[in-house]
Amino acid sequence: MLDKCHGNQEENENSLQQCMDKKASMNILLADDHTIFRHGLKLLLDSQCGYQVVAEAASLDVVSSLLQQHPIDLMILDYNMPGGDSTAVLSYCKHRYADLKVIALTGSESGIVLKQLQDASADAVLRKDVSGSELLLCITKVMAGQVVVSADVQERIAESITNLTPRELQTVNMINDGLTNTDMAKRLNLSAKTIDKHRENLMRKLQVSNIAQLIHKAKLLGLV
Repeated sequence: MLDKCHGNQEENENSLQQCMDKKASMNILLADDHTIFRHGLKLLLDSQCGYQVVAEAASLDVVSSLLQQHPIDLMILDYNMPGGDSTAVLSYCKHRYADLKVIALTGSESGIVLKQLQDASADAVLRKDVSGSELLLCITKVMAGQVVVSADVQERIAESITNLTPRELQTVNMINDGLTNTDMAKRLNLSAKTIDKHRENLMRKLQVSNIAQLIHKAKLLGLV
């Protein structure tokens, strides 16, 4: 019995030590001008093994100096903050600190705003109404190198920027399925020239220059 208790104690101590080791492994910067929101996020994150909030910013103009003062692995950045342009700050930080991961949070429903954050190289774009568990899952994915854009954000971005016609939506889905121009022309009962025009319009509207980019962008926007 004593041996069993001793064994359990050793396991608990090892587990605690592993947690402590992990806790120092990822430093987080919270950038949001609402104190109560930052406080809530800090409580959530500091309760997780491997996560430690080491700096907080209530204004964009202090973000750069905080990144210089602390070895930050992850920044959670609010879009609507005083002290500057959040998309410009985000873009600069991603450029200046190659290993920095940034999750952009916003209460905005504007697809244009959401696309700006995406274009500024955010590793994730989430709306502020996400649950704590969704945010934690997002952090795990982002730190593993994934780019995360929630489904509702994808939908709002698509609605705001694509303005695709039903025929263009059909075309992009068939392109994604690997159909050739001849295949698509036969299926839609159109000429190959018309299919070429749809391709041209798709690439212009989605701001891409080749088919590989077109398929990637369509997937990112949830169009296919």
